[in-house]
Amino acid sequence: MKLSSIKDSSILLPAKKLIYWYRAHKLRKYYKWMLKQKNMVDPAQDKRPKYWLKCGVKSSGNFRVGYGVYFDAINANRITIEDGVWIAAECLFLCHRRIVTDYRIGDDYNALPYKVEPITLKKGCCIGMRSIVMPGVTIGEGAIVGTGSVVTKDIPPYCIAVGAPAKPVKFFDSRLQK
Repeated sequence: MKLSSIKDSSILLPAKKLIYWYRAHKLRKYYKWMLKQKNMVDPAQDKRPKYWLKCGVKSSGNFRVGYGVYFDAINANRITIEDGVWIAAECLFLCHRRIVTDYRIGDDYNALPYKVEPITLKKGCCIGMRSIVMPGVTIGEGAIVGTGSVVTKDIPPYCIAVGAPAKPVKFFDSRLQK
């Protein structure tokens, strides 16, 4: 029997169907498993805070960290996170920056000194996706930083801050006030 006649035979058609059925069955089984999961958004979100603490980040309670959040690993001990903080995916925390006040034409940028300052995230604040928090910033209790914001100055408590640079756009009232 020649190879070309084997390729043309009807024996391969059921075999291909079997392979496709098997793959679809596996996908269906995986999909059913996903539906049973209560928190399928990010299965590793409980592990990230533990890694942050091992790197030197200071915390006084529970906090959540989304996927792909970067922080200044060398200066991790300068980041303080209080209880109930939520950091969404792909944020960036910088504790150092170059001092460019004496930078002139012809100077070597790599020779400029660093200024290292702490970052403090107060109780219950929320940092939106892809936000950047610069050195020396304190984000107040219950504050919400909008998506894609660049936080260069302190954010007051219980407000929404958005933009680059982030500025408060709305302040929250107490539930007791009417």
